[in-house]
Amino acid sequence: MFILSELEDKIRIEPAELGRPTIEAVTSVIEQQYVDKVVSDLGLVVTIYDILSIQGGSVYASEGAAHYTVNFRLVVFRPFEGEIIEGRLTKCDKTGLHVSLEFFEDIFIPDHSLPSPSFFNEEEGLWFWKFEEQPMWLELEDAIRLRVKSVKFRKAPNAQQLRSASEAGGDMLGTAANPFAPMQIVGAVDEDGLGVVSWWEQDDGAEDMAE
Repeated sequence: MFILSELEDKIRIEPAELGRPTIEAVTSVIEQQYVDKVVSDLGLVVTIYDILSIQGGSVYASEGAAHYTVNFRLVVFRPFEGEIIEGRLTKCDKTGLHVSLEFFEDIFIPDHSLPSPSFFNEEEGLWFWKFEEQPMWLELEDAIRLRVKSVKFRKAPNAQQLRSASEAGGDMLGTAANPFAPMQIVGAVDEDGLGVVSWWEQDDGAEDMAE
C-alpha cells in the first residue's frame, strides 16, 4: 500500500528563510510542495522519509533566493493491483460505490464489480446483494473490504476543457458537485471475503459455533 520513492528536484529557498539551517529550510519547502499532494504516475505523498543530498546553494543577485538540487525520499500511498484494502462506504449511486480510507477519498467500485446479483434500491439509495434470497445491504459507513483493480492518474483540465464542460451544461469540474480527482483507485468486491466486512465475520462466527 505504501512505497518509498526517491526524487530529485530544484528547491528555491526564499531570502527570509536563509537564516535557518539549510536542511530545515529545504525540508519545509519539500513538505509544502509534495506532502498531501498527488504526484502523477507515482501516488499520494504521505510524508518525507529523509533527505539524501543537498547540492548547490547558488544565490542570484536579482532575487536573493538560494537554489539547491535536492535528492530525497518520500513515503507514497500507491496500492498495487490485486492488493486487498479496507475502507469505509461513503456514498452509493446507480454507478456503484464510493469508499474512503480517511486520508484518501477517491476509491470507486463500479456496479459490475459488485457481488452477483446486486441491485440498486432507488428509494433507499443503497445497493444490496441478493444472497440465498436474502438482501445483504451495503449501508453507508460500513467497513468495506475490496480488491484493487487499477490506479488511474488524471491531468488537471485546461481552461478550454473547463469552458467546454460548462457550456455542455454539466457541473463545473473542480467544484463540490463535480470534484477533480488527480488519482483514483478502482476496486472490486465480487469475490468471497470481499464486500461488507461484517458479512464474513457473521459467517466465521457461525462456523466456529458449528465446530
